[in-house]
Amino acid sequence: MKKNLRDVVMLANAGHKPFDTRIFHKEARSLVEAGYNVSIIIPHAEDITKEGVHILSVPLPRKGWEQLVRCPWDIFRKALRQPRQAIFHLHDSELLLVGLALVLMGRTVIYDAHEDTPLQISYQHWIPRWIKPFYKFFYRLLEKLAGWCFDAIIVAEPVIAKYFPSRKVTLIRNFPISASFDQGIKYSDRKKQLVYVGLLSKPRGVFEMLEGYRLAKEKQPIDFVVGGKFAPASLEQELLARYPIDYRSWLSYPDMVGVLSQAAVGIIVPHPIERYKTNYPVKLFEYMAAGLPVIASQEGESAAFVKEAEAGVLVDPLRPEQIAEAIVDLFSHPAKAEAMGARGRKLIFEKYNWEKESQRLLHVYQSLHHA
Repeated sequence: MKKNLRDVVMLANAGHKPFDTRIFHKEARSLVEAGYNVSIIIPHAEDITKEGVHILSVPLPRKGWEQLVRCPWDIFRKALRQPRQAIFHLHDSELLLVGLALVLMGRTVIYDAHEDTPLQISYQHWIPRWIKPFYKFFYRLLEKLAGWCFDAIIVAEPVIAKYFPSRKVTLIRNFPISASFDQGIKYSDRKKQLVYVGLLSKPRGVFEMLEGYRLAKEKQPIDFVVGGKFAPASLEQELLARYPIDYRSWLSYPDMVGVLSQAAVGIIVPHPIERYKTNYPVKLFEYMAAGLPVIASQEGESAAFVKEAEAGVLVDPLRPEQIAEAIVDLFSHPAKAEAMGARGRKLIFEKYNWEKESQRLLHVYQSLHHA
């Protein structure tokens, strides 16, 4: 007998914003377009409905521990007030206990694993070193239980699938919404701007990027537009005092698209550590969708996408002087840069885009109707 599962309740913690690119702009809106009634329970200042998606707020955390303790409890209580026959779609490992409780109460639950959580814990600066082995073991156990108990598992990258039973796993990659980048701005009309959007941290190469830009600016009159948050926050004052960049802080999805569509070159050079060797950085694909030639790390699986379309320059992410050479080269040869950007854009629009990945999402939901 088919289930009447047309209500979708997404659950996300304070690490995400209500209008998160994957959660809201990609998955929630795709489900609304397919005829589902979609709500997102998330820490936020107020309830709001936007583009057919209902944001159901719980109190924002005031202290760090509240994100791990109080927020999941508040999210769980609000989830229990939603239709019993809804599909509950979790977006944070911090909510796995909430998901297990919902399963025990007869709910249909999906876990959407965005990150390799046990590996990510190894690189969290705020977790004391002596606690990390226990914390990693705890989350491995939680994810194993989720794999046994939940109705479906979605993973954003192939490497994450190893934690879950293969029969329940669907890979839904975080590729760009190609239609968002159909801006129609000619490359010749773009500003002489280098751009980076994303988390600003040492492992993500913030020091090497900024030093590479400083060296390049001695030879080319270019600006560097940077959007994102510093981690830890203390880096912001230190680096902004040393490097004259156009810092935009966190950007909404439409603002991010606008910034990329105005720039001339995108850069993303994370350190060659295990965490970044296997992940697919969504910003790399968004740069390509915007028609930007990319300066990217030669390490890791993501380099293969740049090579496939000859869409940019691969560099040693630990060598600022090599990063500077790539910046100068692309800004000194705009025709070559434009051709790289065009090839990358073509690859995204034809092959690696959310419009194709969203069909996998709908298949997961359709399969639950027949379970």
